[in-house]
Amino acid sequence: MWQHRIAASILSLPVLAACGSSSPASPSPVPISRLSSAPTQVAAAGATLTMTVSLWRDFMPISPPDGKPLVAVARIGATDGSRVPDSVRVDTLYVLHDGKVWEAAVEEQPRNQTAPAYEVIARNGPKWGPGITVDVVVRLVDARGEASLLRAPDQRIVATH
Repeated sequence: MWQHRIAASILSLPVLAACGSSSPASPSPVPISRLSSAPTQVAAAGATLTMTVSLWRDFMPISPPDGKPLVAVARIGATDGSRVPDSVRVDTLYVLHDGKVWEAAVEEQPRNQTAPAYEVIARNGPKWGPGITVDVVVRLVDARGEASLLRAPDQRIVATH
């Protein structure tokens, strides 16, 4: 049911411009080989974390004929169902497709609204898809400043109509 809550919260938010995201053509400082081989679960701040992702492009009648740019919502969760430690943050989201990388800063959702999970949103992405699969990677940073990558492979970009 979290997808419905995300959709409702997304629809109630104003559409923001770039939100600090970089251009889809910008090279990533993290090699694509490292991003594409990132683990699908990591240990951070005493918790084992995994990620689920929602990706979409808006083709509603008010959208441009070729649709709006990609939006990505990453939901980080602890494998035991406990709350994701507040000391863990996501600072960057990457979407990998066909040798290309979209790198974006993220907006954090209020943790009290998404607990026990932790959600971030990246907006104004490339106009890839819909109907294609991509890998999504986030960069997690803990209170000590230690970073790790977490990947959700083969995620489908859908269209809203």
